[in-house]
Amino acid sequence: MIKRWIAACMTILAVVLCIPVQNANALVFTPNCQVASEAAVLLNMDTGTIVYEKNADMKEMPAALTQIMTAVVVLETCQSISNERVTAKQVWFDAFADYEYQTDLRYANINAGDTLTVEDLLYAMLLTSSCEAAIMLANHFGNESEDAFVDLMNDKAAELGMTATRFTNATGLYSARQQTSAGDMMTLLQYAMKVPRFEAIACADSYTPSAAKTAGKEEQWAWEHSNIMMDKKSDYYCAGVRGIKTANLQAAGRSIACKASRDGNNYLLVCMNSPMYDETGANHFYHCEDAKNIIEWAFSHLSYQEVLKENVEIDEVSVANAKGNDYVIVVPNAGYSCIWSSTADINTIQQTIQLEQDIKAPVEKGQKLGTLILKLSGETLAEIDLVAASSVERSFWKYNLSIIPGFFCSEEWKAVGISGFCCSALYIGLCIFFYARYRAERKKRPQPQKK
Repeated sequence: MIKRWIAACMTILAVVLCIPVQNANALVFTPNCQVASEAAVLLNMDTGTIVYEKNADMKEMPAALTQIMTAVVVLETCQSISNERVTAKQVWFDAFADYEYQTDLRYANINAGDTLTVEDLLYAMLLTSSCEAAIMLANHFGNESEDAFVDLMNDKAAELGMTATRFTNATGLYSARQQTSAGDMMTLLQYAMKVPRFEAIACADSYTPSAAKTAGKEEQWAWEHSNIMMDKKSDYYCAGVRGIKTANLQAAGRSIACKASRDGNNYLLVCMNSPMYDETGANHFYHCEDAKNIIEWAFSHLSYQEVLKENVEIDEVSVANAKGNDYVIVVPNAGYSCIWSSTADINTIQQTIQLEQDIKAPVEKGQKLGTLILKLSGETLAEIDLVAASSVERSFWKYNLSIIPGFFCSEEWKAVGISGFCCSALYIGLCIFFYARYRAERKKRPQPQKK
């Protein structure tokens, strides 16, 4: 009995995993794996389509993912990242000594007095989550004020429509008021990937600034990317994964944002607030585990599939007064394709046809005659025009015969009828008038005498 119950539950679960969940502006599927992260969003870069999400709107602390926005503001503000230099000041680093959660801090061995280019600092920040590099950039471009720089970050967030996001620092260190969501982070990541130099820096395997040798820090400044999914020796290695940013806070778990490319398919993934420790209290990289499972699922089960072919016959429409055939075939003026899961039945996409009524010849090839609506679970995926597959000429005789009945009901016919009635009435009236006048004049004439 227990075995049957378990089997039934597994069957139900398998069915549920095969059903895509539709929400606004996204065609979302459920991966065949557990996701420990509290929130996650997977986006197909080739179509701009969100294909998986979990608690995308839930408020989360961004931790070092904050530094993605720090980098965006710097890259859009600085004229030459390779030439502009910044010298570290001890006053900028003083706050780190008093920070409550010291294990949250990530250092790149930058000390007061060290001079690095903006480009060097961007590599240090994005590859290692360097708190020194982040605070140096914020103060340099905020005119010695991190708060002023944070205002620029929040202005950019508002510009991008990141409504769940509020930044209070440029480093990503703990602040109860610094919040975002996985959905907002994906919005930011999409934008950042279009900012010149961001992807090249954020996806680099490693970097050593040219000033390292002069400063005697060739080993200390040999920065490796913190995303261990790029390391072939790691248990979390995933082929095709690049950068972009990892993050951790004792108060907000571990997070990751990365890019994955394989066989011409490209994805962006954000996982936020995964547990930092397993049930035994040991460190566990659930964020990397989640990311690997989700990405492998996407590459294995998601593909670009054609749902509707262009110019395929959909229906036929009656055409009045046509010369020859009294109908015309309608076809879609464009095909439709989308990302789809191999575990879901593509036939669940419904087609609703809406055709125009009382179509009369002539009809031009390509003329819109209706609409085809593609729906999934009641939500509209696309609306595609249905157009005439060929032209239809008008029959001279059919047309003229068809307008005769209509003529007698037309306004023109009414006007003619009224005009004719008025003219007839006038004619009859004139006839009566002249006849009566003739009779009157005749009576006045002298009558001839009878003999």
